[in-house]
Amino acid sequence: MKNKINTIFYIIFVLILISCESEEIISPETGYVEYTVVQAEIRSGQIFPAVRFTRTLPLGIPYDIKQAELKDVTAYLIKNEVQVVPLIYSIDGLYKPRYDFYVDEGEVYELYANWEGKFIYGKTIIPHKPVITEVNNNVNPYFFEADILAETNTVYAAIWIVSTSPPAKADDFYSVSTPSENNNNIVSVRTATIPEEYKSAAYAGQRYIKVLAFDQSYRKYFDSRTSGQKINDPYVQGGGTVEWNMQGEKVIGMFIGVTHDLTRNVN
Repeated sequence: MKNKINTIFYIIFVLILISCESEEIISPETGYVEYTVVQAEIRSGQIFPAVRFTRTLPLGIPYDIKQAELKDVTAYLIKNEVQVVPLIYSIDGLYKPRYDFYVDEGEVYELYANWEGKFIYGKTIIPHKPVITEVNNNVNPYFFEADILAETNTVYAAIWIVSTSPPAKADDFYSVSTPSENNNNIVSVRTATIPEEYKSAAYAGQRYIKVLAFDQSYRKYFDSRTSGQKINDPYVQGGGTVEWNMQGEKVIGMFIGVTHDLTRNVN
């Protein structure tokens, strides 16, 4: 009987140990890995924006820019492999050039940074404005599409817009084109499906397509992300399986060039 009781207590003790180990494995704290996050969308025809440096926060902690921002990053740009532009901290993890300057199509920007001994690097090309040769609409399902004279190192995407007040538009891209191997190949892009209500003749003359050109690294990011997040959203909890275009140990984010086309009417 005594041996039986000892055996029962032994089994209970083992179960307690297993339970403790299981709790430790699934604890958010033990599973947390901190990533350095870099965010910058660089648009042609506009003043160079700030580059944001933050860090991810543990699961369960509400996102707070004051906790996430990095204030002591050493960072600078190299423009077209020649010009060095220091970046200075301003607020909320944003680092701005010492002076304002406009971004032009075809320029190349490299980002070099260091935080707590961690090397951070990113590179992007500012695409040329998309050359659209034709726009069309598809009835069933209802979407718009455009043909573009593609350039190498560039990918394209499109959104639909209806000029109501306020304007209605697609929440996200339907897809992003594959990089072209040669200049002047014809590439087609389409919008997401448009709500049926906008088929009405009441919206004639108010329906548009807008095409955007991105550095080709945007394609991998778009295809690999899991939740339709835009590139200027905070990256709160880590990298997952998303393919970013930043380099460095435990570094994620997008340092990306983009050029917008004027909206084109589609009836």
